[in-house]
Amino acid sequence: MTLLFLLFSYMHFSYGNVMRTNAVIIEGAPDWLKSPRVERVTGRIQHKLEWSTRRVKVQWFTTKSSFENAHNLGPSAAAVTKYTNGEATILIGPSVTTDNFDKLFGHELVHVIVYQKYKSAIPKWFEEGLANHLSKTEPVNYKWLAAQPAIKDFHELAHPQSGSVSGIVYRYKASQAFAEMLDKKCKLDNLIRLSVERKMEDYIKTYCKIDDLNKAFKDWITSKL
Repeated sequence: MTLLFLLFSYMHFSYGNVMRTNAVIIEGAPDWLKSPRVERVTGRIQHKLEWSTRRVKVQWFTTKSSFENAHNLGPSAAAVTKYTNGEATILIGPSVTTDNFDKLFGHELVHVIVYQKYKSAIPKWFEEGLANHLSKTEPVNYKWLAAQPAIKDFHELAHPQSGSVSGIVYRYKASQAFAEMLDKKCKLDNLIRLSVERKMEDYIKTYCKIDDLNKAFKDWITSKL
């Protein structure tokens, strides 16, 4: 019994600066991060997306320069998911702390599972909003959103890391507002479940009965003010 317990502890808890769970291997994990917390976040995201994550490598960076050199998404990124040779790796920067870890790590796990399970079925314009919504990022401030220069077409949300900082924040929040709208109109869990077989945009029209997403989105924002 003691030997089995020791083996279990070695496999599931941090060893040196490397933490291992069934879902992730975190290199450079800070002292404040413990395996049970990581497992709670991964368990919640996996449950929502009905997927057991193939073990993902997570790299934790202690300096801003080394983190920025590892990706190409600019200085505003706190954590990113990088795709190389068919594998997804989560990169975590030094601005991730015990206060914001759960939502930022959960956000990146959504990207990993979309990549592993859904492929291109989840549209790029919606992926950031879905990640925000499922990782329990703060609800959208619709008064602020309505005051920003509006997008002409929802497909513009596909590349939220380009442009000004305010424009990036707007596109992230607008995509999240789409997730909140779809969750209210047609139960997001069911829509995601359907999207394993076909592209989500097809089901938005048939299952959610939304023919014009741009108009529906404008009406949704107005209704939230």
